[in-house]
Amino acid sequence: MSVISLPDRNETLRDAVETVWYFIGEVEDVGELKYERKKAKVHTVLDGINDDEVFAEVKVRRGQSAETSKSIKHAEMETLIASKDELGDDKPDGNFFARNLPRDCWDAPWMSQVERVVLVHRLREVMAQAGFTRFEAVSPDIDGELEMGVQRAALAREITWLPAIEKRGEGIFIQFRKDAVEQWASRQDLIARGTRLLAGYEAWKGEYSGAHKKVVEAGGLLPYVLFHSFSHLLVTAVSLECGYPASSIRERIYTIPDVGYGILLYTGTSDAEGTLGGLVQVGRRIHEHIHNALEMGELCSNDSVCAQHEPANQHERRFLHGAACHGCLLISETYCEQHNEFLDRALVVPTVDHLGIEFFSLRGS
Repeated sequence: MSVISLPDRNETLRDAVETVWYFIGEVEDVGELKYERKKAKVHTVLDGINDDEVFAEVKVRRGQSAETSKSIKHAEMETLIASKDELGDDKPDGNFFARNLPRDCWDAPWMSQVERVVLVHRLREVMAQAGFTRFEAVSPDIDGELEMGVQRAALAREITWLPAIEKRGEGIFIQFRKDAVEQWASRQDLIARGTRLLAGYEAWKGEYSGAHKKVVEAGGLLPYVLFHSFSHLLVTAVSLECGYPASSIRERIYTIPDVGYGILLYTGTSDAEGTLGGLVQVGRRIHEHIHNALEMGELCSNDSVCAQHEPANQHERRFLHGAACHGCLLISETYCEQHNEFLDRALVVPTVDHLGIEFFSLRGS
């Protein structure tokens, strides 16, 4: 299980509640909290913080918050798009520091579908091992949560803790215009393409009847496959200049209709290689790298076989691929959040098959 560390909701409140947790950890309502606040130590620590805020934090720490639960990716994307402009005098420290790159630094004709570029100067990824499998890998679902249908073995008979590692690095977040994505995905020719991709998924299920890999309906699948494919193209393009090999760059794909659409590329290594500063530097010229990525995606060394691949083709048996192969989209499998599946560059750029369903265009640029 992988998650990006996010800033605390309210660090001052959190620290205050933690300091006096021995006194207030068991309170059942605001009345009991007021009684505990009469104690000198508690009163001193919580001075200036109202009872409702303190009790709400107590419930959050006990897992009793009434707030609507959000997926991991939902919370991550909300934090990324809330980043400030890269102008302040604050310094990049702590576990998370991200700033918007002003639009005039990256604006270009082929960037018209992009809404925001965020340079993540500092982030921390925490990965925990929840179990192990022998025959089918456990992978995240579209929302980033672990796909729970796979039968996996527990690490112990009684689990009280899980082994985990933390990795610190940097990244680039690109948010796309929500209206442009939804308008593109509603086209009839795109719906037809989604039907073909789903036919490949059904053929895959027929081959692996015991598997439980999930996929969303065509309307939600298309944006995910689009940005997943674009992410792979961009990883390849960025790795040529950023100082990291492509196998050291991880991805997170965000397709959340209520929040927006975007991708995060970040360093995925636990050693000093993750702190070189190269991703942030290429992020300042991200429009050039996106241009190069889109150019590379238009032609594959295996075309026209690659571009004309049918997902449900029983002979090739690449059921979860559209126009995708080792010559164009596939990257290091361990750094792809879907193990090199759900890919189709025909959704990203024009191919030799001339389907006309691409989201990006370099024409006139």
